[in-house]
Amino acid sequence: MSIIWPVYINSMKTRKEGRKIAKEYCIKNPDLNEIVKVASKLKFNPQKETDKSYPKSWWEQSGRVIIETDIKKNDALKKISSLIKDLRNNRNNKNNRNNRKK
Repeated sequence: MSIIWPVYINSMKTRKEGRKIAKEYCIKNPDLNEIVKVASKLKFNPQKETDKSYPKSWWEQSGRVIIETDIKKNDALKKISSLIKDLRNNRNNKNNRNNRKK
């Protein structure tokens, strides 16, 4: 079982602020729902806790996701981040196609 805080994969945060993986793998301001969605696709059995705050930024109620996985946490973070990138790219591509039709 691992806890995933959005700050772990946020490219807008520094390592000191809590980012866990290299910026090249991170995404800008990940949403808790995005993390849950891709964790489900990866069969990590996610549990969303919206009322939690990351200890280093206790004033922000960012929430967290608890996942069940046998792989290393950093590998799980990279997979989650990568799938969120794909999800966002697909969403942007659909929006671009819809705009061209108008």
